[in-house]
Amino acid sequence: MHRVSAEGDGSAERADSAKGGEDGLDPDLRRWLEPLVGEVALVRPLVGGITGQMLQLRPTSGGEDLVVRRWRSRGPEEQELVRRETTGLEALTDSGLPIPRLLAADPDGSGSGLPSTMTSFLPGRVELDPADLREWVRLLAEMLVRIHSVPPPALGTCEYMPYAQHPWLVALGDAGLARDAHELASRAPDPSSAVLSHGDYQHFNVLWEETDRPRIRAVVDWPTAGLADRGLDVGHCRLNLAVLFSADAAMWFLDDYERAAGVHVDPAADVEQLLGFSLQWPEFIPIQVAGRRTVDGPGMARRVRETIRRTLDRAG
Repeated sequence: MHRVSAEGDGSAERADSAKGGEDGLDPDLRRWLEPLVGEVALVRPLVGGITGQMLQLRPTSGGEDLVVRRWRSRGPEEQELVRRETTGLEALTDSGLPIPRLLAADPDGSGSGLPSTMTSFLPGRVELDPADLREWVRLLAEMLVRIHSVPPPALGTCEYMPYAQHPWLVALGDAGLARDAHELASRAPDPSSAVLSHGDYQHFNVLWEETDRPRIRAVVDWPTAGLADRGLDVGHCRLNLAVLFSADAAMWFLDDYERAAGVHVDPAADVEQLLGFSLQWPEFIPIQVAGRRTVDGPGMARRVRETIRRTLDRAG
């Protein structure tokens, strides 16, 4: 599965309506919610996700806001993602991590019409244009170290999409670099070194507080949580940093992570994720960004190539 976030963020603009009734709620979803939380009002759809619908809702009787994620089909993959998110959030309830609290789940969509989860709403915003990019990257890396430091719960293996022999690297005139990178990435990780893995750790799934100094409020979007080599989360985040920002940002993240964790990241697992780039990224990244920063689509492949080259040089 190609991991793209279904999350939105608290800074989303209010929309007039979503598909469904006059208030924007699907009737099946409303019927599922009423026995759980009573009547609810749509606060707003949350923007930035492309694999599912995210809704911020508010019980009309009072109480905390909540978030409902509804996947787009009732296929086996979507049902499994709901089950994995349910298992992951339940296992991490007492972890101390700043994550949503699971309130209810409907894996097969029999109650709500589509596979769905309901979680607590965490205020914050996705920050895609930080004033101090260097500090922002450091804080992202330190939060991932915090996640990886949680004693591994009873979860299955994190199902990362295996890298493919994408032609984009060769098309840029780097057949030798592609060969070396794929050779390194094919090295099997040590299963005994597995840590708690978010499964899609990157800036779209981190919420920040609006304060004088940047501070992470929460990490959201946990349907791909599991156990994996730490390099997989690191590499996936670095890939996203290179795509949207620069090779420098991706290299800063690796340096900051290793410094904070006090460990060396396996370059095989890291590079495996960098190789996950494809020519589809310039198509869906602007949808996720949703106008929150300028997107340089044509430069994405070049930035990822530079990150791979510098990572191989660093690995020796």
